[in-house]
Amino acid sequence: MKICLVCHKYAVPLDDPCCYPLGMMYVSTVLKSVGHSVKVLNYNLWDYDLKEEIKGQDLVGFTGFEEFFPYIKRDAAICKEMGINTILGGALATFKTDEMAKYIDRIIVGEFDREGLNSALCGWYPDYESFGIEEYHKRHSHRYMGVLTSRGCPYHCTFCAQTCKFQLRTIQNVLDEIDCYITKYDIETIIFNDNTFNLNKDRFIAICAGMKERKLRWGAAIRVVPWDEEMAKAAKESGCEYLVVGVESFNQVRLDMMNKQVTVDQITRCLDILNHYKIGYSGNILVGFENDTFQDITNEVSSIPSRFKVFPTLVQPFIGTKNGHTRKLDKEQVDFLTNTFKEYVESCGKYLYPAIPEGGLQ
Repeated sequence: MKICLVCHKYAVPLDDPCCYPLGMMYVSTVLKSVGHSVKVLNYNLWDYDLKEEIKGQDLVGFTGFEEFFPYIKRDAAICKEMGINTILGGALATFKTDEMAKYIDRIIVGEFDREGLNSALCGWYPDYESFGIEEYHKRHSHRYMGVLTSRGCPYHCTFCAQTCKFQLRTIQNVLDEIDCYITKYDIETIIFNDNTFNLNKDRFIAICAGMKERKLRWGAAIRVVPWDEEMAKAAKESGCEYLVVGVESFNQVRLDMMNKQVTVDQITRCLDILNHYKIGYSGNILVGFENDTFQDITNEVSSIPSRFKVFPTLVQPFIGTKNGHTRKLDKEQVDFLTNTFKEYVESCGKYLYPAIPEGGLQ
């Protein structure tokens, strides 16, 4: 079967560490492994004449979040007009199944790939070639690639939605993939795109040892537990340059509301260790939850300890989550906060937090 995968443009910048559409790259690998002919349209890199590109295809596949909906609806209509069947996976398919079924012929709820990450299929790696990896390398400041050592997350924070069960790859399987990229693409950096990279201390230290042998720079996203000096030392010595830390708040009531399952003391200890070992990091302080007022947000921002490299951001009402839908902010306040936080990130590089003027809006 001739299948065309349409990867619409992500909301993140092209040079963001998470710019690679790894999920769809795995889909392409799986489809090819069972004999299908796969064509990829990656709108993150190029524009296309869709009608011309999909001529002769048997099936067109889409995926994505809520912001992709207008483009999926538009392109599915073109496919229908041309008599080409369509299929949809991802968050829209899982959390808005009935609505998407109005436009798409087949909906896949949950995971497309039912195989485990260490199965024969997933022993093969994401289809970087079809998605234009050399073009990414040309546009990036240095050569890096994304790797998943796990899929999903065992936690259930209220602001996050998962479409797959939690699975771990073997460490050797991960290192084999990295070796492949070293040999084939001469990469300088690995971005571990796991939702949470440090769920198990022994596993984390073992991967650090593997990275130290390979002399590559790397970055990842972590929880504040488990985290200690031994883990920080292993990370630093193995080339870790930047970590995104799941902070979210310095208020225990709010942390419990989010079901974070961490304490303020654990957060401060983690960040103090990162400061001590001079490992680059940043973390979000989430504001704008259900029933949050402008004053609540002002209080939360003013409570951020100045020694930490964290910054506030409005929680997004993603499909599949229950946060940010009924906060007590008017449009003017939302625009003000969005612009204030954006200006801070751009001017301070996520290393300081912005002061909200006393009295709020002027």
